[in-house]
Amino acid sequence: MIKTVTLNPAVDKTIIVESFKINHLNRIKKVHKDAGGKGINVSKMLKNLGQQSTAAGFLGGAAGNYIQKEVEKLGIKTEFIETEDETRTNTKMVDQINNTFTDLNEAGADISEKNISELKKKIFTDLKTGDILILAGSVPAGIKNNIYSKLITTAKKRGIKTILDADGVLFREGIKAAPTLIKPNEHELALHFKEEFKDLKTMIRKAESLLDTGIEMIMLSLGKEGAIFITADDKYKIKPLKLNVKSTVGAGDAMVAGLAYGLENELKLEKMLKTAAACSSATLIKVGTEMGSREDVEKLRKEIKVMKF
Repeated sequence: MIKTVTLNPAVDKTIIVESFKINHLNRIKKVHKDAGGKGINVSKMLKNLGQQSTAAGFLGGAAGNYIQKEVEKLGIKTEFIETEDETRTNTKMVDQINNTFTDLNEAGADISEKNISELKKKIFTDLKTGDILILAGSVPAGIKNNIYSKLITTAKKRGIKTILDADGVLFREGIKAAPTLIKPNEHELALHFKEEFKDLKTMIRKAESLLDTGIEMIMLSLGKEGAIFITADDKYKIKPLKLNVKSTVGAGDAMVAGLAYGLENELKLEKMLKTAAACSSATLIKVGTEMGSREDVEKLRKEIKVMKF
């Protein structure tokens, strides 16, 4: 079983414009609305791969109802806790002429201690040894920065595998509990170590040091440069594909989904890495917040090159 947790979901509103200009009238070409949030995106990508998962988190108000219906419409199981405050809306502006992608994200609803207790109880009701718990994204007001650390600690006591995809203080606190797998990008890693890396070797060395905390696997995302996968025994370089990128939204979440899919289905390591990279690539060629299709994943996976070094 795979369960995703999105503590700060959002209605993702994508606005398509052409040649956006500040302090000028800009006409919108198209608007697309979707249920968003990093964990929800992971569940959607898993569904596209034919893998069932359960999406958990907090939802409230009309925006929350919209997300609930959209997720269930996709056939994804849900375990959301209803909150008094309205779920946030995030606006993504895509300029097709200048090829820019701009995010305007709201902070999120205020969450009570009662809401948090209810969610914790619901999350662990049916998870068992060997299952996978994915913790992704930001947290709204009312939730302490050690929330992921606490959830990971509880999961580990029950033999549940955990994947953490967060940044800043959430990342710093979360890795203290030694999740099974983490997926930082270059910026998030630099932020954690409070330094700019002079070269790839230094970055990898710093990432490797996190294995000393008990973390088993690290997927270091390098954006256009591909990715590096690190364990205590091996390191792999995943070469990037040349793609017609239409949106970067959800590409990292798609990669997490591919990794979770590989762990759940016990794929051989190189196939798992190719699947994760293909999921990310398939999402990059989709418009707005749409996740990659299974057909594109299967096609692109054949083109992905993974090298051990």
